[in-house]
Amino acid sequence: MAAQVDSFTVPLDSKRVVTLKVVAARARLSLATVSYALRQHPKIPVATRERVAEIARALGYRPNPRVASLMAHIRGAQARPHQERIAFVWVHTGRAAARGDPFLNKVFAGARERAGQMGFALEEFWTNDPGMSDQRLEQILRARGIVGVVLSPVTTAEAAITLGWDWRHFSAAVIGNVTWTPELHHAGHHHFLAMRLALLELEKLGRRRIGALIEPTSNGRAKRAWEAAFLTHHPDLSAAPSLVRVVDEAGLQGVATWLRRSGPDALIVSETSLLAAPGLRAAIRELALPVITLYWSTDTPRGIGGIDQCYDRVAAHAVDLVAAQLNANETGVPDLPRIMLFPGKWVAPALPGPATPARTKRGTGVALPATAD
Repeated sequence: MAAQVDSFTVPLDSKRVVTLKVVAARARLSLATVSYALRQHPKIPVATRERVAEIARALGYRPNPRVASLMAHIRGAQARPHQERIAFVWVHTGRAAARGDPFLNKVFAGARERAGQMGFALEEFWTNDPGMSDQRLEQILRARGIVGVVLSPVTTAEAAITLGWDWRHFSAAVIGNVTWTPELHHAGHHHFLAMRLALLELEKLGRRRIGALIEPTSNGRAKRAWEAAFLTHHPDLSAAPSLVRVVDEAGLQGVATWLRRSGPDALIVSETSLLAAPGLRAAIRELALPVITLYWSTDTPRGIGGIDQCYDRVAAHAVDLVAAQLNANETGVPDLPRIMLFPGKWVAPALPGPATPARTKRGTGVALPATAD
């Protein structure tokens, strides 16, 4: 069995190791040109890049991972004026939001640092720029010879995202868990393990009747993983269904009443904005509850603990996914997308003293600090 490429026949069952030198000889190009072409460097014409990639595939060329790692190290150690670029595409996020949101700043900083460590320059693009369309942005990236693409987290309420690109020309990875069509490689937060971690840590603090308020958008994007973990790993499985509420803005009106009625000894909120529910802070103080958020950051009010999702590291792993594809000359929609999920780190709430054993209605604990108002 053989494959036909550029009027030559390549045996597919050959066991000979195909080196870069073999590809260069077949393409009648220098080693340097072939190396640049396989890395989709903009200094090489698009037609040449495509021809070299086709020859390499037909020959069965596979890059040596040790050499690829060494070259990445060399690229990172050199200050070059013409670094290979990776695009960081802000998806459905404007420039003002990208600059002003602390979470998004942390995400971009993590991606930029990792790209620099690997010898790449990270260049920003926005789908929301005036006059920009999906097709126009694709044309810009291809004209600049940019193949690697990191796609930002999506902060809008969209359940699924589609960019009308010809993905055959890109090595892409998504930051976050929102569904893409077609599905690409992802680096994101492991919501299930994060909730399980929060429950285990609260149990260590003597809390067993733990309540949870979860907003539906993030829960839905995570395939209801927060809710599932709460119901399957709660210290009191029989009580768990009555201690969790998935609430949207309209459902916040009755939250304080529910909290007093269910009488938890700690409260997990998916995000601190839920604490604005009418009467909720008063109910938290009345029950003297420690509060945990699943979106903890350095901006979280003092005394509230939770899960630091470490999205700077998540973004760095998205860059790793892109770099791995570039090193392996992989472009296009993956037949089996890789999904890298990370549970984050536990940040303990402020507790004035040893926690008390489980209780049903009232008890001692730490009050919500005034700064949470």
